Amino acid sequence: MGQPVFSGARSAALGGASTALPNEAAGQVNPAAWAQADTRILALHGAQLYGLPELRFAAVRLVVPLRTGAIAGGASAFGFDLYRHFVLDAGLGRRFGFGTHRQIHAGVRAEWNQVYIANHGQAGALGLTGGVLLPITPFISLGAVAYNLVTVAGPLRSDLRRSLAVGAVWRPSKTFAMTTDVTKEVRSPLSMSAGLEIRLIDVLALRGGIASGPRQASGGIGLSLASVRADFAAQRHEILGWTPSMSLLYSW
Repeated sequence: MGQPVFSGARSAALGGASTALPNEAAGQVNPAAWAQADTRILALHGAQLYGLPELRFAAVRLVVPLRTGAIAGGASAFGFDLYRHFVLDAGLGRRFGFGTHRQIHAGVRAEWNQVYIANHGQAGALGLTGGVLLPITPFISLGAVAYNLVTVAGPLRSDLRRSLAVGAVWRPSKTFAMTTDVTKEVRSPLSMSAGLEIRLIDVLALRGGIASGPRQASGGIGLSLASVRADFAAQRHEILGWTPSMSLLYSW
């Protein structure tokens, strides 16, 4: 029910494999990533699913770092005049010591979902999502996130998407990363995704990815200049067609 999973154009270009993705504090996949933020981040995301104006998505998020983590809040909207799904969210990411050099990142996000259907009224529900990021070696990280692990209020609580995603990232250098995710939604088959990110120069990154359930291929670029990052992506569904998306991030 409701919005499709959308976490920003960087994640989209990687086939959605971003559960363990580092330095993605402005995304909305794993709230544990907020704990990695060391500056304030304002992020804007937009997408038009399958090129249809009725399936537009827009989101804004603010991340504010603290001494041991960060707090974050955001809002998003999906749909059109006859059907609209709004989400307001807020959460916290924390860092915890692990050995002498490593840290575990953990986060929790509360989301209020409000669905409006023309001539049928509206209803809402509150869900809680939790996630972790765990460094295994200097080059390998694992991540996990449980979407709507707890639903605590609202008439739509039984209709919220509930899923578990587990991911890994291999990043042998600052110029190359490979990501993989496995996701199981309660009412859908297991799905898998994988992506590659190659940073050719400091200001330019190339990305590509694939996903199953449904089968999709994706690609995109990232441009970084001082405190601004712009990401562009396009996903190709085997039946429904193209989904373009873009994100703008400002750090200060």
